[in-house]
Amino acid sequence: MASHEASAASGTSQFGQPDVRLEAQDFGPVAQASVQLRPLTVFVGPSNTGKTYLSLLIYALHRMFEGFPPLPPPSAFLQAVDYDLSRGYQEEVKASKETRIAMIEEMIDKWTSNEQIRLSEFPGLHKELISSINDPNLLGDNLSSEIQRCFDIDSKAELVRHSSKCNARVSVNISNMSKELWRFTMEWSDKETLISGHIEDILFPSANRLSATQEHTRRLCHKLRQERRSWREIFAILFQHRFLGRQWFDTILYLPASRGGIMQTYQIIVSALVSRSTRTGLRPPEEISTLSGGVADFMQQLTRYREYSRDLISKVATVLEDETLLGKISTIRSTLGSYPEFVYCPRGTQQNIRLNRASSMVSELTPIVLLMRGRLKPGDTLIIEEPEAHLHPAAQTQMAKTLAALVRAGVRVVVTTHSDWLLQEMANLVREGELRREQGEDPEPDASSPWLDPQEVGVWLFKDSQDGDGATVKEIPFDRVDGLEPEDYADVAETLYNDSAKLQNQLELIKSQGGIVNE
Repeated sequence: MASHEASAASGTSQFGQPDVRLEAQDFGPVAQASVQLRPLTVFVGPSNTGKTYLSLLIYALHRMFEGFPPLPPPSAFLQAVDYDLSRGYQEEVKASKETRIAMIEEMIDKWTSNEQIRLSEFPGLHKELISSINDPNLLGDNLSSEIQRCFDIDSKAELVRHSSKCNARVSVNISNMSKELWRFTMEWSDKETLISGHIEDILFPSANRLSATQEHTRRLCHKLRQERRSWREIFAILFQHRFLGRQWFDTILYLPASRGGIMQTYQIIVSALVSRSTRTGLRPPEEISTLSGGVADFMQQLTRYREYSRDLISKVATVLEDETLLGKISTIRSTLGSYPEFVYCPRGTQQNIRLNRASSMVSELTPIVLLMRGRLKPGDTLIIEEPEAHLHPAAQTQMAKTLAALVRAGVRVVVTTHSDWLLQEMANLVREGELRREQGEDPEPDASSPWLDPQEVGVWLFKDSQDGDGATVKEIPFDRVDGLEPEDYADVAETLYNDSAKLQNQLELIKSQGGIVNE
């Protein structure tokens, strides 16, 4: 978990990565869920219990709030709200342009001082933010659109578990050192949408802690003026620079369960895009199938792919190639500016193999390697559905190490899984973390030798009710002996063993009696 220099008792806010708690009620198959996102969050349980639903909800909320910052980003509100920067200064007097400039400069002086600042010192802003987070026509409409896009539905009412009996409800709560920063809740049916939210009077750290010097901020303001930005834009950019920091506006990436099939048919998809991109390829509007937002965004990542060096994250990709793929993933382009093509070169050969001729394991792991070399960076969130798909048990344990290495590199990871092997290896990585802590070791992150702290891992079991009342979600705490496995995994293993023993006994009895034995 993120470390904080200041104690909670002091009331000083030293922003690390905020704690995020997501709650859902009567949402798709989920009757009730309350999940705290950890650096590594794992969803386990039977199919059709809502693991993908909750993953996509995280994806939609993350995109909506630009990464769960310690304060909702102003851009979420500035789309529709015209800030009156004079509020709290001259409530009854309409400020002239010169007055507004003076107020901006006064804010800059406050923002770049070495004094700690409370949000309430800007009463107009505080009031506007609270008003906006409770506006169903602003955040309600925006989040509704994002949910419909991510789930590929015509109306979010389709996600209400029993539309005739109840409302769906989702909420996100952001806290720091167990102190709430802000929360947002949306409840809806097929008839209405209700919004509620609250923002605490946050105490921000001083400018010197954020490395935001007064001179640097003034140069930024001057640059924005030269670009003829509006005062509203200048205000939002400076607010983000001073209070939130760029690290909160990071990316969330989604790898759907269908990624292997998409990689297998990638060239066909690209060919279809090219054929429709020319004037002769244009056709009249027609009824076509649509994609969920997560799948569409994933495909867009592929067609726009560029490779960059990300130091430790790139090393994680190399280890995955060396230990599991036993070969290299490469990108080739037929012409400058064309769509990329991805190929696999097995170890010990010089031959590039197209993914539609490679094994399903290669198709499954290729997009993970590509993202680690292309888009993923510290502070990002990566959601992977069933990372164990089409992998040999040994490769599944290696995948657990890959996920732990990403956590060590500063990536927040969310996965859905059915793999006992994956969970067992995660438990071993937690034991490794405990051992290192007891030995007093604090080594630099190593892509080839990762580990996990117990506080970094959250495993959440989705379990359907027997009476059709929907799935509930509870955390599986780490146990040094039992690890992180759900109880029903042991039940399945015991049933298999008992069936094996019963059949073996019957077979031995038949052989000993020289005939058929009926129970």
